Amino acid sequence: MPLKFKITHHRTGYLNPADDMKPTTVDVEIRRDPLTDDRSRILSFRLRSLGKLDHSLYLERDKDRTCPFCPGNVETMVSRFLPEEVPEGLLRRGEAVGFPNMFPYEAHNAVLRLTNEHHVLPSQFTARQLADGLLMAVDSFKRVTPKARYAAVNWNYMMPAGGGVVHPHFQIVAGIEPTRFQSRLIRRAKAFAKREGGDMMSAYLEHEKAERTRWVGQVGPVIWLAPFAPRAIYDLMALSPSGKGLMEFSPAQILGLAKGIRRVVRFLEARGVNAYNMALHTSLKPEAGLPFMLRIASRVQIPPMGVDEINYFEKLHDETVCFLSPEEIAKDIKTMWRD
Repeated sequence: MPLKFKITHHRTGYLNPADDMKPTTVDVEIRRDPLTDDRSRILSFRLRSLGKLDHSLYLERDKDRTCPFCPGNVETMVSRFLPEEVPEGLLRRGEAVGFPNMFPYEAHNAVLRLTNEHHVLPSQFTARQLADGLLMAVDSFKRVTPKARYAAVNWNYMMPAGGGVVHPHFQIVAGIEPTRFQSRLIRRAKAFAKREGGDMMSAYLEHEKAERTRWVGQVGPVIWLAPFAPRAIYDLMALSPSGKGLMEFSPAQILGLAKGIRRVVRFLEARGVNAYNMALHTSLKPEAGLPFMLRIASRVQIPPMGVDEINYFEKLHDETVCFLSPEEIAKDIKTMWRD
């Protein structure tokens, strides 16, 4: 059975007090994702304009705090790797500095500071800064976690996305066991291969290339798309057509990957998105079976009250509510899909 791109339509109605109590109909579209089995609800009413990106609240709260990631502090205020893992204590590459997370989520959980500058807008990141963070992640996985099989490079950009420090940084995790999301991806990829005798990601890309409506473009070793069933109002995804993962990409390819990330976060800033999460999933061993997937998902606070885009549907029903379709997102980002 090939991949299913399933959409179910529901319609409801009410008497509208904003239109003299005339009957109004509302359409709800429910999608099931063929890769992850995620369910998303695409609503027919429009998202309010988010206005201009504004970090003033977080910067005001941050102004009297000493930042351990800033130059002059990072040498003395952050943890260091064990001597048998990294004799020099800290990993360094360009502006990036890597060190163990003092509040770890996994056996290997490191922080990768990305920039010397304390506060960086999404459009201000360079591809080189992002690439150095990714290359440092590769170095850390090789040196510190030689037995791990599964890994992720993660990014909580600003406080609404779970960022505890304004200063830009990745968090990387690696372990012998996959996360729950990774387990589902592995299980579905194996089931597809057994059933169809082929690669699930290749089949997905083949379908989306023919469909075109969610296809964004290729940069470096990956193809960017708007996922069929998004996990956020703004959700962009990168897949590897070669089947290779982060550990197999060359430095030049990783720079290409970073250029795509930069395009996405620059787009989010242009649409007024204050914060976002990123997760790059990758195998560390060829036999691990985890397909490469990178997702960047918005953490929108809807004006005028600053309502979080995550509500009971996401937290307690495992379903996402979206006000923009992935087809709209893909069409929109392609208008500025360039370096």
